[in-house]
Amino acid sequence: MSRKLFLLLATYYLLLATYCFSGELGIGLGYPYLGVKYNFSERIASEIRWATGEGINVYAGRGYWNFYSGKKLTAFTGLEGGYIKFDTLDTKGTGYEGAAFVGGEYFIYERFSFVLDFAPTFINLKSDEFKIDGIEWVTNLAVYYYFGSGSSEKQETSQAIKEEK
Repeated sequence: MSRKLFLLLATYYLLLATYCFSGELGIGLGYPYLGVKYNFSERIASEIRWATGEGINVYAGRGYWNFYSGKKLTAFTGLEGGYIKFDTLDTKGTGYEGAAFVGGEYFIYERFSFVLDFAPTFINLKSDEFKIDGIEWVTNLAVYYYFGSGSSEKQETSQAIKEEK
């Protein structure tokens, strides 16, 4: 898997947003990742991510279920799976990761939000010299900007927020 594949998938998401008016497309910038998220409805979303740093690249996909949606706060849970490629110092190899996460998204403005989630993440890595796996706790913190009008529920919530002001 390469950066070209990530860019191809990101382009696919942008085109999907053009044809699906009931959804909402978001771009996320986290530490240290870039994500493209698509909200299919008020409850269901998916995302592709590319994380990089110090010779390590992770290409991941996520599925979200929003179990609470308020005016400014959304609480979610979901699953993540990804492919890992690393080339650090004298060691290079590949692996995979999987996680079940829980978190929240707080909207500062109508289209701008902060996201925080926690996940016990299973990581499996192998190279010519070794094979290792285990569970690590991962915390993600990011900012997201959303494009498009979103679902009818989101439009009604946005209208209610505007009327309160």
